Amino acid sequence: MKILLTGLTGNIGHEVARQLAGHQVMARVRDVTAAPVMEHVALLREDELDAARACEIIIHCAASTTFNAPLQTLREVNVEMTQNLLDFAVGCPALKRFVHVSTACVCGLDGGLIPENSLPEPSAFVNAYEQSKWEAEQRVLASGLPVCIARLSIVAGSEVDGSVRKRGALHHLLFWLWKGLIPMMPGTAETPVDMISTEHAARGVVSAALADAAPPVIHVCAGGRSPRLGELIQHVAQDFASTSAGWRSGAIAAPEIVDAETFALFEQTVQQSGDLLFQRVCTDSKSFLPGLLHSRVYATALAESLNPEPAYDWRKLSTLVTHHVLARHHA
Repeated sequence: MKILLTGLTGNIGHEVARQLAGHQVMARVRDVTAAPVMEHVALLREDELDAARACEIIIHCAASTTFNAPLQTLREVNVEMTQNLLDFAVGCPALKRFVHVSTACVCGLDGGLIPENSLPEPSAFVNAYEQSKWEAEQRVLASGLPVCIARLSIVAGSEVDGSVRKRGALHHLLFWLWKGLIPMMPGTAETPVDMISTEHAARGVVSAALADAAPPVIHVCAGGRSPRLGELIQHVAQDFASTSAGWRSGAIAAPEIVDAETFALFEQTVQQSGDLLFQRVCTDSKSFLPGLLHSRVYATALAESLNPEPAYDWRKLSTLVTHHVLARHHA
């Protein structure tokens, strides 16, 4: 199969390319010298895209995941770049499917069971990144092309060694948590925290690309197998205790789970204190933690019809990622 891939240098795109060994992959990259080398992957600069006109599948993984960037900046990358690729796809006569990698967080502040289909615009988004990805999905669904949107939940890291090519909000949060700088988290002990491995995310994307038929939207998520916030914090605290005397002795305690009002008061107090370190912690947390206030479960039946392999055990994944984050810090 001839496949055009974007986002090769990112966490998902790199693993997708690895799993596509045996296919003819053409990867559009901005900097050829910075791209990983794979025998089955031909690198294309922006001005060489016409060489991929004969592609049968397009997998669009490239995106900006800078959650706190201005909306207009994110639109230029996440919406307009998607539109440009859709316009290119119209001129690909052999195209069988356009797979757009999105985020499960396009549901914004909506809670409950999130279905695997087109979503109306939520009442609000946690950040501009979510809004830009929701807007990109509308472009994809309106394109008239054979599309499949693969919405991913939190991609924590590799199920082999916990590694990530690029650290995100979750990894910064883990580090601040280990330092004892996050005394509270919003939500309830029963709030689901949907996270998956990089390999599972890529398997979901690849299965959507190669299946004979695929639905317009799938959720590559843990769904009902997600850990609850209370048990996840307890598990992470046990891992921290294996590496930190402060956690073992109880000098550093696991964060308290609090309601929205209490967490907002905490953030306000930090801002008024002028403490630059805590302000940085709050900035890193703001792109991730507020979503915990809106308890939700992602439907996964359609994704599992394409890839029945269950998500990797969350306890093993959490331990691997935690140790990888701490090892990189101490390196």
